[in-house]
Amino acid sequence: MPLGIGIDYGTSNSAAASFDGETLRAIPLDAAAAPGGSVMPTALYLDRKLGATVGQPAIDRYVRENVGRRIELAREDLGELAITVAETEDTKVGGEGLHVVARVHAFTDQGQPGRLFRGVKRWLANRKLERVRVFGARFRVVSLVTPILACVEAASRAARAEPARVYVGRPVHYEGASGDGDALAVERMREACGYAGFAGATLWPEPIAASLSYLHRARESQSRSVLTFDFGGGTLDLALLRARGDAFELLAVDGIGLGGDELNRIVYRAVVFPELGEGLEHHVPVLDERKRVRFPFERFEGRLLNWPLAYELNRPELREEIVQAMREGPEARQRLGRLLELVRGNRAYAVVQAIEAAKLALSNAERTRIVEPDLDLDVPLSRAQFERLLAPSLARIDACLDGLLARAGLPAASVDMVVRTGGSSSIPAVIARLEQRFPGRVVEHDRFTSIAAGLAVASFREQ
Repeated sequence: MPLGIGIDYGTSNSAAASFDGETLRAIPLDAAAAPGGSVMPTALYLDRKLGATVGQPAIDRYVRENVGRRIELAREDLGELAITVAETEDTKVGGEGLHVVARVHAFTDQGQPGRLFRGVKRWLANRKLERVRVFGARFRVVSLVTPILACVEAASRAARAEPARVYVGRPVHYEGASGDGDALAVERMREACGYAGFAGATLWPEPIAASLSYLHRARESQSRSVLTFDFGGGTLDLALLRARGDAFELLAVDGIGLGGDELNRIVYRAVVFPELGEGLEHHVPVLDERKRVRFPFERFEGRLLNWPLAYELNRPELREEIVQAMREGPEARQRLGRLLELVRGNRAYAVVQAIEAAKLALSNAERTRIVEPDLDLDVPLSRAQFERLLAPSLARIDACLDGLLARAGLPAASVDMVVRTGGSSSIPAVIARLEQRFPGRVVEHDRFTSIAAGLAVASFREQ
């Protein structure tokens, strides 16, 4: 009988597994990422010739070729934009409407050797985002997913002797989905799977897959209710099942667009932004006097959080704004000097990685520091401080759990087992919240490979 193949295309990491009816095997994807290479960063690097590198080599190449590189933006003429506004009763402009023609310009990084894409999964449900401009070409979102899936397809082909049925994971709700966003994301994923060589792949809910992999490993003969808590880089996904052995009845599923990346952004705003100049005031000349005003940090924060586009901040007028404010004194020079070096030295990704490293460290320590030496950035972060920042997110998690249990008609006390999986499920505050609600019934299960394994089992069963 052909193998069952499961693919977890995640926001942060991807994994794949096979199942032959007896043995579950992780499919090696990226030897550069970790021992065994069973988990691959969901990363794509496109160079100026539009050559693609995926996984950990994509990140390594981006860091090697871009971080620390001095950025110089050049003004690029994109063409002419013509707008015609028809005449109405309220806008009498001469009988033929108003016709406006303007030249359109953009600032481009002419020396940029390549672009790194991470978290593209969160774009799939955004109907307004159809194409992304990369070195003069316009890439569909689907085409930024396909190279990663193609890498997984090549690895899975090497692991099987004949064609196999493929299941690909999908969240309950894609990040940022509204209206028909989930349907759009599924359509785009199916298209990308087809281009990658997985024509006919079945998209299956990720929390149900994680549940199935746990039930397959920990079979019990008695009936029990199992709640799977899948908290990853982009979404939180929940599934509540009534199980006997590895057979189950689905009671309810739910999910929200909250994951580890959003938690990183919360820390970035609260802890790192002030170290880059947020909240500073400086003097500017107004007529015959100098007026004290707040530094316009809001002009920078969007691109800092969306780090792949942070290079666009290296425009002359923004740099000049930073330099002018640095003249206010030693504190301004220090804090805004970091911002200037981040912008000019293309160090936005390094800051994000420093925040991620600190967040991970707090899983085992009460205190850590967010450190990026090239920016002279060294700021303390305690677990208690982190948990205070997480309070609104934890409240969202509570509300999602409440909704799931209500739809299933099952009180928390009647849940026999809670299976936590996904990288963000190991955050101590999250574990404590689950233990408080489901005392003594929370277990950890294969944080990064549970979904792929469950998808492989489901795929095999359907043949």
